[in-house]
Amino acid sequence: MRMSFTVRSAGRKPGRRLVRSGIVLGATALLAFGAAGQSWASTPTLNWTTGAPTPVTTLKLPMSVDSAPDAAGVYFAYYTTLESGTRPYAGFQPEPVDANGHHTLQAVFSSFNADATTTDSHCTYGADGGAGVSCAVRFTYTPGTMYSLVLKRAGVSGDTQLMSGDVVVTGTGASVAHIGSFGLPAASGRFKSADQGFIEPYLTAGCGQQVKVTYGKPVGSEAGTDYTGSLPAVTDPASGSCLSTTSTDTGQGRQVTVRGNAAAAAARR
Repeated sequence: MRMSFTVRSAGRKPGRRLVRSGIVLGATALLAFGAAGQSWASTPTLNWTTGAPTPVTTLKLPMSVDSAPDAAGVYFAYYTTLESGTRPYAGFQPEPVDANGHHTLQAVFSSFNADATTTDSHCTYGADGGAGVSCAVRFTYTPGTMYSLVLKRAGVSGDTQLMSGDVVVTGTGASVAHIGSFGLPAASGRFKSADQGFIEPYLTAGCGQQVKVTYGKPVGSEAGTDYTGSLPAVTDPASGSCLSTTSTDTGQGRQVTVRGNAAAAAARR
């Protein structure tokens, strides 16, 4: 996936920017996904469900990063599909430490819909080299702590619906950071209750990394009712990827160890 994101610092205060509690890191910078990486035929895939019987207005997608290099390279992504079929993406990426030596994650929320619009300072136009909107924010994190992506169909005004993305601490609901927001046609609708995702080495460096994460149970909310799904399942492709995974269930969720194969990446150069 070749995407570009403008990462905002906590010091600026534009009108629609909502930096919540927690520390959002880094000076404004443009990050190009995959620009220095490989194009892999396939990646490990994720299947997840909220167990809801209908589409939902809000999704909570929990994950902890238990151990990871303090470096960019691997994207833990969720697909989401709206009722119209358009598919926003969201996910987490380990990043280098900040100036104070703290671990950082980047949270991402993006749409490839050509009709997407935004006035959110965390977002820029363009996604994967084409039309759409891409939003991102960096924040400090504690390894082993579960954080949830909170994705919402936040409201409808006329022929536009507002989609918002935030990060919270899963166990307490405490706000961590605002990822971004964008408008889509109102007919886009709500989130489907189950979908997929992927684990991608968006930089060549990702093929040499080992990362351990834990997926929690997704939650979907509709009409005041919360629905909690089963633990997501990760499946490796038969071929075409420099990453492989192993999974084990713990008290916190499904822990997935991702191992890179740097030799496979080098052979493709």
